[in-house]
Amino acid sequence: MNRLTMTKLLIPGLLLTASVRAHDPRLHKPNAVTGEITSVAADGFELKTKTDTIKVTFSSKTKFEHGNETVDKSHLGKGARVGVIGTKLPSGELVAKEVLLGLTEAKGSAATKSDKKTSTDHKH
Repeated sequence: MNRLTMTKLLIPGLLLTASVRAHDPRLHKPNAVTGEITSVAADGFELKTKTDTIKVTFSSKTKFEHGNETVDKSHLGKGARVGVIGTKLPSGELVAKEVLLGLTEAKGSAATKSDKKTSTDHKH
């Protein structure tokens, strides 16, 4: 097989593999704490993870992203699945540097009925 034919076969395969893997939320931000928002307040929200409920606070410097777009905190809503990157205080509170909206349940993990009903599609 000549090089041109081999290249034509390899490139689409590599691109397809990369696009499939890009939709795993853990690959976007490997240190994010993920869960479902159970309540929203002016300065933060409660995040139900698989093991606990965490109080998340944010400031004017907190970034909010939905896919590749920058959004604001008005996009937060009860039942939404999000990822949070920040600093965990000794009190257990998580101070958010970045909030990732639009996450879906990762493949291979057990989703509850409420997760399936309230999750949003993660798009690029």
